[in-house]
Amino acid sequence: MSGHAFLAADLSSEERHSLSHALSDANSGRPIPGRRPPAENWHITLRFLGECGDPQTDLVMHRLSDTVSASPSRVWCEGLGAFPRPSRAGVVFAAVDDPTDILGHLAGVCEEAAIDAGFEPEDRPYVPHLTLSRLRPALDVRSLFAALGEFRVPIKVRAITLLRTNGPRYDTLDTLPLV
Repeated sequence: MSGHAFLAADLSSEERHSLSHALSDANSGRPIPGRRPPAENWHITLRFLGECGDPQTDLVMHRLSDTVSASPSRVWCEGLGAFPRPSRAGVVFAAVDDPTDILGHLAGVCEEAAIDAGFEPEDRPYVPHLTLSRLRPALDVRSLFAALGEFRVPIKVRAITLLRTNGPRYDTLDTLPLV
């Protein structure tokens, strides 16, 4: 199967709707610049896996089912951020407030499972975020950030979801509920 695979905390349709309205209200209805994924693809990535086959993703999910011990928890999308920085943004994202560090914990477990399945270790520290736009070429978005109103949208982390890109669509391959 082709496409990039990744592990994520998926959003419910109600959470996507709430975040979409909050972003529109905070930005006075103006769209965020760049190539924006459709709201139905919004998620919080826990571990990017890349191009890989079903045997590797099956091994990752099997390892996760043996090791994940976490209860559902709430995080909040609030404010915007940019990679690598607002003055030269290649990615604009909704920042995530994770007071219980559930996402950090799950990202660590996903990292261990990915390494056990033969993936190379991630070379960047984990930063929980929800990608809203990709900018090519990079842009200075500091004025966007300065003009943005406040928003705070609750997201319930319920499961680890294995997703694969399929053109512009993301397909859910497997879900491991948190209990």
